[in-house]
Amino acid sequence: MRLKQFGIACLIQAVLLSTVVNAEGSQQWPVVSIIIDDIGYHEQIDREMVDLPGDLTFAILPGGPQAKKLATYAHLQGKEVMLHMPMQSTLGLAAEIGVLNIDMGEAGVVNALQQAFAKVPHAIGMNNHQGSLLTRHPGHMAWVMTELLSKGSFFVDSRTSKKSVAEQVANEVGVPVIRRDVFLDHDINEASIHQQFNRLLSLAKKNGHAVAIGHPHPETLAVLRQMLPQLAAENIKVVPISSQIKAPHAWLSTQAATLKLDD
Repeated sequence: MRLKQFGIACLIQAVLLSTVVNAEGSQQWPVVSIIIDDIGYHEQIDREMVDLPGDLTFAILPGGPQAKKLATYAHLQGKEVMLHMPMQSTLGLAAEIGVLNIDMGEAGVVNALQQAFAKVPHAIGMNNHQGSLLTRHPGHMAWVMTELLSKGSFFVDSRTSKKSVAEQVANEVGVPVIRRDVFLDHDINEASIHQQFNRLLSLAKKNGHAVAIGHPHPETLAVLRQMLPQLAAENIKVVPISSQIKAPHAWLSTQAATLKLDD
């Protein structure tokens, strides 16, 4: 029932977004969603990120010592909250607590997801933290999506690997899904982040919508503080990620994601 209601809400939001116009009423406004990953470890900068203007979305690591506090803080500020679920990487990076890995069976995957959601109050969806290995495995992703389906949650494919099958499996299972278009801060310097932010805007103007992922770095914070107030002048609207999520099977993504190293 929750998923059906969410699907109807998605369709309503899509209609509403398609009718957003500027003051002259002659031009549709492209929309962007900006997800800030890795929230939950550094309270000061995480709070500064939450306090940025606009409807940004915050993806919270369940193992972060400040996860519950920051999820609640973001929710009270009217910001959308997601679970940032650790998944196994191909890069041999240090694993987060509760990471989903390919040695797990279905029961282990479901249990880990349930425990993670319990640590992130107000989370209405999920994206993957790392996961360049796990998101290639259809069986494991089917278990993930089936659990999300039962919760009425959506999925954002962070696209840490161009071989990810997460979006495809989500569509097959019937989970509302969207993919990341741009990593803002793959290179952590302000010039590069500015360049990626401008790429986000270009994609939004070209396609009508775009999704970016950033992280709580001081450099990212500085660029967003500068650029977010300027979006109205660009006739671009920031919307929560749920506003862009596709209703199940409504349409397939056609925007090819650029391959980046594991998030």
